[in-house]
Amino acid sequence: MILREATEADWPEIANFFLTTPVQAGTSFVLDRRPDFGALPALRGRFRTFLVFQQSRLAGTATALWHHARDGERSVCVGEVTDLRVASWARGGRAVFHLLHAIYDVFVGERVDWILALIGKQNHATIPVVNGRTGLPPLVPLEDFASVHFMAARVPRLFAAGGVVVRSAKASDAPLLAQLFAAEYASQCFAPPDLIAWPDPADRHRAWLAFEPDGTLCGALVTWDGAAIRRIRILRYRTADLPLRAGMRIASLFGLANPLPVPGGVFGMWATRLVTVLRGEGRTLRALLDAALGCAAAAGQSGLQLNLRACDPLFTQLPPYPRSTYWSALYGCHCDGTPMPARYFSERYHADIALV
Repeated sequence: MILREATEADWPEIANFFLTTPVQAGTSFVLDRRPDFGALPALRGRFRTFLVFQQSRLAGTATALWHHARDGERSVCVGEVTDLRVASWARGGRAVFHLLHAIYDVFVGERVDWILALIGKQNHATIPVVNGRTGLPPLVPLEDFASVHFMAARVPRLFAAGGVVVRSAKASDAPLLAQLFAAEYASQCFAPPDLIAWPDPADRHRAWLAFEPDGTLCGALVTWDGAAIRRIRILRYRTADLPLRAGMRIASLFGLANPLPVPGGVFGMWATRLVTVLRGEGRTLRALLDAALGCAAAAGQSGLQLNLRACDPLFTQLPPYPRSTYWSALYGCHCDGTPMPARYFSERYHADIALV
């Protein structure tokens, strides 16, 4: 096998390779990263992408991404293993070893402190990333996350949350949103040092604020629309989602929702980057979701991805709206392979699932 580093000239080939290498998460899908494959990792830090070939045939690709993050009061450099894809015909061979070994060399050369990898619970092909036998030190599980895909729909007034006033965030709300992001990041290990800009100069973020009738802030929800740089193309729905497709088709006939895409189509989705509830718990969360889901449906989206920790108490407060849930786990280790101090196993971790 031949390993080499990718350049911008390789972006079209890698993007096409992604279209032929599905991600298995129950539902089978591919990420369409055309035309600029490098746009997504460039949003989060510096990166280098590697390709491995068997003869002249592309067998696999992976990206080393690194950026600064917070670890308590300290600033650390975090390296992330991302975009690992291996062709089905090359699995079980040496492709993964060559790719992960190259990534580890980058992390060592860049003096990375920590290595992280976010892996879907049903994405079994990526297990070699964590087992310590393919070029990286062994990675240990740190925290589980749930991505709850609510179907975008206009919630009928009869079922909508009451007692909470929700409005879209304005430019003048920038200090308030900055305060909420700062509080959220302060509670998370490996959160980014910089806050999300509001208003978003790229116009990819949307935000909603929830207030009690007396004007007291009780929650906020911020979403990101990545359609300009990556799209989710459904290849095959899982059997459990077939009733959901039928239900959305019926809802679309009444103007309440958009039909889910046929296989091969794009599942348009906004993904949450901030979900915070200060008061009212389930009532506030439901009101925020009602507003965001209605806006997403009006914008032609298929769904809203609500990203929560598995242990988040809000997970038990989700409204009974049509949805599918997908699980992932964050793995990590010291770059030098030394054992992790015990305190790291009780931390809340930052995982920017919206930008995966």
